[in-house]
Amino acid sequence: RDSGGKLSPGLPAKLFKLQRGKCACCGKPLGDDYHLDHIMPLALGGANEDWNIQLLRPKCNLEKHKKDPIDFMISRGFLL
Repeated sequence: RDSGGKLSPGLPAKLFKLQRGKCACCGKPLGDDYHLDHIMPLALGGANEDWNIQLLRPKCNLEKHKKDPIDFMISRGFLL
C-alpha cells in the first residue's frame, strides 16, 4: 500500500506452479483460498516486490501474521 513496489500480473498463478500447489510454510495443498504473504512483512521493512511474496494456506498466514520469517519457522521447528 504505502510501501511502494508493484507485484507482477499473474504472480499468484506463477507462484502456485513454482510451489507445486503447496503451502510454502507447511507443505500441505494450498487449495483455492490461499493467501499471498510477504515473506519479510511490510511492517518489518519488507518490500512489496515479487521476490518477497509466497503463497500460504490461510491458517499458516494468520499464524505468521507480521512475525520475522526466521523466528516464525524456528517456532514451528523447521530451522535449527
